[in-house]
Amino acid sequence: MGTVVLAVDVVRDGTGVLDVSWELAGAGPVALAVGPTPDSIDHDRPVARVERATRVSLPGLAPGRHYVSVAPVDGGAAVLAAERVVPLEGASNFRDLGGYRTKDGGRTRWGLVFRADALDRLTTADLAVIDRLGLQVAYDLRTDGERAKAPSTLPTAVRREVFGIGGEAARATPLGELFRSGRTDAIPDDFLHRVYLDMVEHDATALGRVLTALATPDGVAAVIHCTAGKDRTGLAAALLLSVLGVDDAAVLDDYALSRIYFSERRMARLLPKLAEFGLDLERYQEMFGAPRRAMSTTLDALRGRYGSVENYLTGTAGVTPETIVALRARLVASAANA
Repeated sequence: MGTVVLAVDVVRDGTGVLDVSWELAGAGPVALAVGPTPDSIDHDRPVARVERATRVSLPGLAPGRHYVSVAPVDGGAAVLAAERVVPLEGASNFRDLGGYRTKDGGRTRWGLVFRADALDRLTTADLAVIDRLGLQVAYDLRTDGERAKAPSTLPTAVRREVFGIGGEAARATPLGELFRSGRTDAIPDDFLHRVYLDMVEHDATALGRVLTALATPDGVAAVIHCTAGKDRTGLAAALLLSVLGVDDAAVLDDYALSRIYFSERRMARLLPKLAEFGLDLERYQEMFGAPRRAMSTTLDALRGRYGSVENYLTGTAGVTPETIVALRARLVASAANA
């Protein structure tokens, strides 16, 4: 058996250099090739050939986001990866849902579905980066009030579709009132879990419409977003990845990244307000900063009620079985092509 590339990870350092690492079965040399899109990688002109190592830095690449292919020199299958986080100035939580391994050995396709936070703060430089992503459509999960207060600044060529989800951002609930009134000591530790269950029940149709839209002929490349890109977007992404066959550990890994790329980055602005409410930083993060248990208990509760994520989607959420098949065909690369 020759060398097999099992996984690839791409991270940009503070100077713009790409740090690429990979896991192998076997010990043969690998070749790295890059391109601005998954379909434009020049495999005939690798940028590096590496032996007896599983990490390399790639300086001097052209500006913009790069996809990296790592392939055994002996002719084995290549594995594609990119930076999970798209580096932007105005939005910090804009991420690619590609590259997650599915239970049947495939991987979710890169560059087709992104998840994001505030798209009302995009800079001119951000718009240039987004233009290179080839986005066709944005699925906006915000309420009418949120959109009026903070209109999206995405390029006009990106079609906007609104699937407003109320959740805690819009519905007046006893839990929300506790937070708004500053009585944070009375907020239960499972606050987010309750919010997510509320969305599962009250916003099932909107969540189902997002997944249905992704399966339409012009439904991707797409970005799903709300305000923080953490809760409503996080639930939509978790449902999508789950039904594509990604295991819970990876689904929760993806969800928890919002703590790094959204929650922790807004702490400097929030600290005075948290102090005013009497809520310390650690408790805030445990309650609101994308704690894994909030999504994990939500998925467990959903399966307990409906039997499976797929049953929920094809029942309460109104997604047809044919749509589920179409989503998997479109968004998952088979094991042979992963």
